[in-house]
Amino acid sequence: MMAKINLEEFAYKSIISLILENHFKPGDFLLETELAESLELSRTPVRHALSQLVAEGFLDKKKKKGCFIPSSSLEDARHVFFARENIEGLTAACAARHATDKDVDYLYNLIEKEKTVGNPGTQESKLIYVAINENLHLGIAKIGQNKYLEQYCRHSFWRSNTYIFFFDNYYTGLEPGGQKTGPKQHIEIVKAIENRNEEKAGNLMKQHVRTTFEQLFLKL
Repeated sequence: MMAKINLEEFAYKSIISLILENHFKPGDFLLETELAESLELSRTPVRHALSQLVAEGFLDKKKKKGCFIPSSSLEDARHVFFARENIEGLTAACAARHATDKDVDYLYNLIEKEKTVGNPGTQESKLIYVAINENLHLGIAKIGQNKYLEQYCRHSFWRSNTYIFFFDNYYTGLEPGGQKTGPKQHIEIVKAIENRNEEKAGNLMKQHVRTTFEQLFLKL
């Protein structure tokens, strides 16, 4: 039997996968009992996975009703991405100040993995890309050594993913082959961190998050 932590991780990743497979949409409730049954798990790991997604900002929760995917609006998206842009700009600047050579190698390794993600638009590629992108952005926040910024970064990162998963063509499958600008901008950010250029790293990260928002919404 898998250890408790592995069951919770399995539940967490499975819920993300179900969302990427369009089983849910903004406004839908994710019912603990139904998820436990479909994933063939007890309710405990599912409950913990849902609680983690609420804590990270990806899901909201209503008393006595449960967890749900927040409804989307352009105004909310502007607020979320504006917050994320400025928070991650600070985390990137902090990373440039504190990064070790080992930290930089870790970030470059993630970028190399990002380059090899094949079959754009497939479910497997989506899950791999989600993991790499999370590790890169939250890894930069961790390298910055400011626990408050790291916490806020995690929350705004996952809240913005509510929009990315449902509006980005790469994840919706409407127009496979997206994520063209991400890897290039990631490389530039990591180079600035490697060169210990705080201002440049911060500005590049802010532009990266802003570009993500613009690609999602300015075409509407």
